[in-house]
Amino acid sequence: MTREGDGYATDIPYLRDFKPMLAPAWLDHVALVAGIEPPARSNGFAWCDLGCGQGVTAAILAATHPAGAFHGIDAMPVHIDHARRLAAAAAIPNLQLHGVDFAAAIDLELPQFDYIVAHGVYTWIGREVQCALRRFIDRRLKPGGLVYLSYNAMPGWARDLPFQGLLREFGRTLPGDNSRRIAAAAELARALAGTGVASLAASFIAKELQERPEDYAPAYLVHEFMPAAWQPLYVTEVRRDMATIGLQPVGSATLSENLDWMVLDEAARQTLGALTDPDARELVRDYYLDQRFRCDVFARRNRQLGSGERARRVLSSTFVLARPVPAIRYTMTTPTGSFAYDSPAARAIVAELNAGRLAITEDLKTLLTLCAAGDIMPAEPGHASVADLNRTLCRRVDGPEEIRWLALPCGTAVEVDPGLLRALRDSRPLDEGWRHFFAAHGL
Repeated sequence: MTREGDGYATDIPYLRDFKPMLAPAWLDHVALVAGIEPPARSNGFAWCDLGCGQGVTAAILAATHPAGAFHGIDAMPVHIDHARRLAAAAAIPNLQLHGVDFAAAIDLELPQFDYIVAHGVYTWIGREVQCALRRFIDRRLKPGGLVYLSYNAMPGWARDLPFQGLLREFGRTLPGDNSRRIAAAAELARALAGTGVASLAASFIAKELQERPEDYAPAYLVHEFMPAAWQPLYVTEVRRDMATIGLQPVGSATLSENLDWMVLDEAARQTLGALTDPDARELVRDYYLDQRFRCDVFARRNRQLGSGERARRVLSSTFVLARPVPAIRYTMTTPTGSFAYDSPAARAIVAELNAGRLAITEDLKTLLTLCAAGDIMPAEPGHASVADLNRTLCRRVDGPEEIRWLALPCGTAVEVDPGLLRALRDSRPLDEGWRHFFAAHGL
């Protein structure tokens, strides 16, 4: 296996992780909040992950959406091999995996997709590969479909450019695989930052590596910093790229970023309100947020909803608890500081969901706030069978291919720690918070 393919590190597999924001219900929610018609799914749907990595998200979503056709595309054979083994172990029949690059994927015999997602890919690949990704979307996106694209963004990455340059350039001179090279390069960066080198003083990542090195696995550092084509982009640059294939911006899959009253102060909102060009306004907004990672959703000529229909459809959507009730604090940290949202309405919604009932409310702002805070999340109204998948995930705990997520029957998953996975594997009692959480999800 080579160190790099199309400028991308290929000798170290990426992390095994699940991304809830790639779920159809989550993307539909982003569209509805923006007043955009999401895909119609009553007769089934098709979903594709470009750069699916180890296939954890694709596998969990396929298992929890048996009426959907799921496809994962990745150029790294080790990723596709893991995804196929996971799908086989969990008896997931509606997931197809393709070990090809984006250019070759264009000519595969594939369906038209209602959803095409590409998480953490676009700013790690060169312009030629970016063009192939866009051609795939242009050819395969169904009318009325949605596209998710996440990427490293400016201006937030500006203070980390010297750090990234140091890791990449120094790492190139060292022997061994990418894991050994990145470890040595990161150690040098930590040492330099510790001496007060001015060019690293403002680096967010250098500080993180000094304070929490255990949170940054070699697989993450290699795939984040070593690609030769690594280049953060401004939102306006990405929007221009997507406009070449007729895509218009819808909103952010980082739900709080759709709510200016939550993440911006009054002065910032007034400044943005005076800007008439939507792309310029979004660029200035990123400066206020010091944006470093965007999770953008795009559509192509989807129908726009009136304000009344928008509100009705959001309020009638399905939502579920995203964490056990004891973990809900009714406060969160935003770029403006601490944001509190404790209210009888918020607690009533949480109580209904904790009892396993639908949250019937007319309080749109409170519902959106709970979603943006990560206390509840959009979900499917059905109840998929997840027993085989969760047994597979529990069996992997403490092993070399551990996945710290459990599938939920409502079309998504919840992140858990190894202790909980062991307790479930061994049929040991759970604490009250998790017991109620799983009961509310019908598990």
